[in-house]
Amino acid sequence: MINVDLAAAAQLAALALPHYGLDPATTLTLLKYRENFVFSAHSDGVDYVVRVHRQGYHSDVELASEVEFVHALHAQGVAVPQFIRTHDERTFCVVGETSPYGAHQVDLQLLLANHGSFGAEATAFDGTAQLPPSDFAELGTLLARVHDATERSGYTMSVPGQDWDLAGLTGPSWAWGDPLRLPELAGQDLETVEAAIAQMRKTLAAYGAHPMRYGPIHADLTPENVLRTHNGLVLIDFDDFAQGWHLFDLATALNFFLPHPRYEEYRVALFGAYEAVRPFEECDHAAYPAITLARALTYLGWAADRRGDDTAEFVASDFIACVVDLAHALLAAQPDTHPAPQRLERTRK
Repeated sequence: MINVDLAAAAQLAALALPHYGLDPATTLTLLKYRENFVFSAHSDGVDYVVRVHRQGYHSDVELASEVEFVHALHAQGVAVPQFIRTHDERTFCVVGETSPYGAHQVDLQLLLANHGSFGAEATAFDGTAQLPPSDFAELGTLLARVHDATERSGYTMSVPGQDWDLAGLTGPSWAWGDPLRLPELAGQDLETVEAAIAQMRKTLAAYGAHPMRYGPIHADLTPENVLRTHNGLVLIDFDDFAQGWHLFDLATALNFFLPHPRYEEYRVALFGAYEAVRPFEECDHAAYPAITLARALTYLGWAADRRGDDTAEFVASDFIACVVDLAHALLAAQPDTHPAPQRLERTRK
């Protein structure tokens, strides 16, 4: 796998544009970078989004299944991104085979008219995000409708992938890598997290994978992946979708707000609106702390493979404290099974 920089990604995007009937000289503007480089492009009065996928992150079959899932949601009336097909009717193209960067998948979508994203991870985490609880109520309603639409569509995963299931979230088949590899997780904190993972595994195994609580999910519902449009909130970037618990999407939506002073208000608003459409049972509420920790741990595994990346360094230096706090809380709720280690004092940046 070759990690490309911004200039190389722009060259790969330019190579892909003729496959969609667009001029390779079209100006490209970076919108986002994490797993993929995402550019905007404007041609003949139409605005587009060009995604240059991280090499080797998904197979061609897996990427095609993402498009199938988005189409299934669209057929159920969910507002989702619209993919543009290549001149030979493919949903993405592969370019760069003979370049120094190697083969990369590139897809093209229509740019959704919007007035910004739901929020930003940085301001969510440092507590400066000034969002009203009503925003989370709107997001909860949207999530419930998306999960409803997924059930109605009858969509099933067409290819096996790195599911957000018990093995993917608690080991040994970590979907984003083993979180315990992160060197910053050491000493008593490491012992606490290891004990919490054992408890988390028991809780989620008992929770089970009933179709009312488990199925295809978005799985990357960060603030940047929700757009504010004139017709309401819209989910974008289904790059990490897979089989998982519906609660995983709710946990992701709240993940970077964990240290926010209004976190509890946001959580109540999100759950209240979601349950107005899809009521939870007591077992769902009981499983949520374990899924919250499971979601937080995925970022540690992700960061361990991406040292030097700004987000990975943030996870290793700042977010790791939230993970340890969640582990303490989960253990404290099970005092007879796993006595909670003494809480460590720490200062968040």
